[in-house]
Amino acid sequence: MPSLNGQKWMWHLWGVEVPQNKELTVVGFHKETEAVHQIFKDGWTKGLGSPNNGADAHIPSNVKIQEPGDWAMLLYTDEKLFDILVFEINE
Repeated sequence: MPSLNGQKWMWHLWGVEVPQNKELTVVGFHKETEAVHQIFKDGWTKGLGSPNNGADAHIPSNVKIQEPGDWAMLLYTDEKLFDILVFEINE
């Protein structure tokens, strides 16, 4: 489960063609404050890696969630919305 402590996440994406030439950007949106936050500890965007565990692409990352509450994480591949993840993060 996502937490306020820094964590290492492995992202797996399905439906990505030629992942070695694409990037993943993750934008965090905090519902209560309506603020946008960086989720990766070391920037907004990372290059995608090769297939892994049945997924078309993967990438390891270190993440940091700024504060508790309801979060939407918008995932973009090559600047196009790929998916939205929603979490309630309390600790």
